[in-house]
Amino acid sequence: MNRGSDFQQHEFDAKAAFVDKSGSEWSVGVEFKNVNGRLGISSLTIWSKDGSETLSRRALSDLPLLHLFRDAMAVESELLAQINRPRRISTAHQGREHSDAELQRVAEVYMVAYKAHLPVQKIVANAFGVSVSTAAKRIMVARRKGFITIDKGDVQ
Repeated sequence: MNRGSDFQQHEFDAKAAFVDKSGSEWSVGVEFKNVNGRLGISSLTIWSKDGSETLSRRALSDLPLLHLFRDAMAVESELLAQINRPRRISTAHQGREHSDAELQRVAEVYMVAYKAHLPVQKIVANAFGVSVSTAAKRIMVARRKGFITIDKGDVQ
């Protein structure tokens, strides 16, 4: 059975051919993966053109992997960047400024929860319909702007 034909049917992100120093012809298929915004090779398949040879260490050491897939990776990286651009635009509201009135309301809810010995971040999150991490950020901003000050006399 010719295994090479099996791999030719597979949909790789990129395919290339190379000839090792002994003159054997090989095909290489790769699949790319996005890891933390950087493109890398996640899968590599190598087979001989006629399917009759086994891959030796020598042939593997002759494999010019970076050279073979440099252009394909550049294209994939550009496609990844184009896909990620709209996400940056759609989340442009992150880090927005809050008005003093909003921060004052955060401080008021915070102080009520603090005096009642309740979990302040969770209470602020529930009061404003946001996540606990978002509530923590708003509390931090309110504290930085002086809306939240804790005196020892505030707690009974």
